[in-house]
Amino acid sequence: MKSKTIFYSVFLLILSIQFSIAQNQKKNTVISKNYCTEIGRFDLLIDNDEVAGSYLLIHKNALGGVWGRLKDNVMTGRWHDADGKGDIIITFNNNFSFFTADYRSDDVPEKWYKDSWHGSLRPNENASFEFNNKTYTCE
Repeated sequence: MKSKTIFYSVFLLILSIQFSIAQNQKKNTVISKNYCTEIGRFDLLIDNDEVAGSYLLIHKNALGGVWGRLKDNVMTGRWHDADGKGDIIITFNNNFSFFTADYRSDDVPEKWYKDSWHGSLRPNENASFEFNNKTYTCE
């Protein structure tokens, strides 16, 4: 009887160690993207359906942030920067190399700025580039 108890104890210990190893070997799901936009650089982290990012408002020399939830290729969330705060919807293309954003300010919640912010992954080492008749700044 004592050997059976020891066997089961060792068996449970081995199972718990294997479970722990399997949990530790889980792949990191965080995806990092660095976009160039009309207002400056935009760095984004995507962790499953959670999204958080920061951007540079060149005209104010200030940082701003976004956070929200991702469903398929659409992030719905909030923004906050030196110009204010409000709601934002960012729509990415299929490979997340480009986005367009709609946003509104808490100060004027009935007015949405549609298709008003765009971003593209940096295509080369240049500090800026032209794409779709817009100038994208990367730094």
